Amino acid sequence: MDIPSKDIKSALNGNCALKIDDRQEKIQMSSLSNLTGFPVDYIKKELKHNKPKNLYEPVKYLLESGGKRLRPIIVLYVSELFGGKITNSLPAAAALEIFHNFTLAHDDIMDNSLMRRGKKTINSKWDNNTGILSGDVMLIISYEILNQYEDSKYILLSKKLTEISRLVCEGQQADMDFSSEKDITENEYLEMVKNKTAVLIACSFMFGGIVADSDTSNIDLLYKIGLNLGIAFQLEDDLLDSFGDQKKFGKKIGGDIIEKKKTLLFLHTNSKLEFDKRLEFENIFNSNEMDESEKINSIKSFYETSGAVSYIKNKVRVYFDEAKQLIDKLELDNDTKKKLNQFSKTLLNREI
Repeated sequence: MDIPSKDIKSALNGNCALKIDDRQEKIQMSSLSNLTGFPVDYIKKELKHNKPKNLYEPVKYLLESGGKRLRPIIVLYVSELFGGKITNSLPAAAALEIFHNFTLAHDDIMDNSLMRRGKKTINSKWDNNTGILSGDVMLIISYEILNQYEDSKYILLSKKLTEISRLVCEGQQADMDFSSEKDITENEYLEMVKNKTAVLIACSFMFGGIVADSDTSNIDLLYKIGLNLGIAFQLEDDLLDSFGDQKKFGKKIGGDIIEKKKTLLFLHTNSKLEFDKRLEFENIFNSNEMDESEKINSIKSFYETSGAVSYIKNKVRVYFDEAKQLIDKLELDNDTKKKLNQFSKTLLNREI
């Protein structure tokens, strides 16, 4: 399945054309109602329950709100590269997409977020209790969908999903702890990013290999490839939050600064400043009185002059290069490795 670079970019922005079984099938990623290769009918079929209404309506609301559909795209693409069929890949792809949305529903409550993907969050449109329960049921549904696989494959998939469920919780807790901790190291931040974000992307690569019946060595390598790309993806996301195009990024620029999130931009900048400048930087960062736009611009200026922006761009390249080296170790022909390299590159080819 060869997806040209421009088509993958389109996929990550909302539309994806995948070449499947020597025929073109369009997978519209803009909303559930437009999906064919990753069909709305499939998701709706798996969402068998409608009552209580206030439990399942928020689930459908969040799943229909759009998003990049990055994780199911990865499952489908990797599976196809390893000779898998889309019909065998769909349950795994759907399970991870629903699992991802479960994490978002709970994340929005913990961050007290009011908007996601340009729409009200579940906790904003309904309430926190609804967000908790709707998130919980999405987690359960993701396991129910995996039940469609034969026992041996189900055991592999569910065991890994259980493992990353715990890691995602550990990562989320670390992220919350950082808000009250003063001395956070770069390694601690990267460990949080790995658990909160990267393991689910790694799982998407791994699931693609599992459902395509690839061998154990390839499956293990796919997980490591996804882990490196997942960390790079989140570091790039941190940059986009401060320096991206709001229309393309889909979120308000400077959100991390306003929420006082201690990203690697913050940590690196803080470590490079002299005492007086560090005190000024921290006072602005922790201020609740400044005009938001003024605060964002001031902190961004510190990020740039400290060299933090260049530093993180280089870290993204380091993780991507590690992923490339791991791709070279896969038991695939050179043309297929080239396709996976290009796919991986396009995942990170977002404008900063």
